[in-house]
Amino acid sequence: MDTAYETAGQPRRFEVTGYNQRMANRVARRAHLDEHAVCVAFTFNNLLTMLIFGVIEDVVKFIPTIGQLLELGISLVSFYFHRIIIVTNGRIYVYRDWPFHIPGKRLAEYDRGPGVVRMGSDRQHWLSRIIRRGQLTFNDGKIVYHSPIWIRRAQYVAQEGNLPVGA
Repeated sequence: MDTAYETAGQPRRFEVTGYNQRMANRVARRAHLDEHAVCVAFTFNNLLTMLIFGVIEDVVKFIPTIGQLLELGISLVSFYFHRIIIVTNGRIYVYRDWPFHIPGKRLAEYDRGPGVVRMGSDRQHWLSRIIRRGQLTFNDGKIVYHSPIWIRRAQYVAQEGNLPVGA
């Protein structure tokens, strides 16, 4: 299954929601970017932390009454391992995350265009493909991991990041 979204001539598979666009612009302002943000994703720096913290954060959302408090507590404990991916009109930025989705140090910056980011894994085993389906690999080898449960934001990054500027 090819999910690289590398062909600029193809129509978009996913329409970025207004909610994600507003959130992306809010995070871009926090990062002091003077560009219009297209989409945002909150990821993890490695597979192990994604498996531990990402799945727990996703599951506790469904616990009545205290689920949001548990999610907040886990986020405060695990923020060091979080990464923020912001796609703007012309670039893709990777930031370290501080609590409450405040961008910290800029870790990477890429020009948008075909082949910049690839989603998924080349691993052949079915379990590895499921676990790594939220893996975003950039053209310089940097890898971040999005939880496989709520994956749409990672799909937005892969799609929009591989479109040429102005598309």
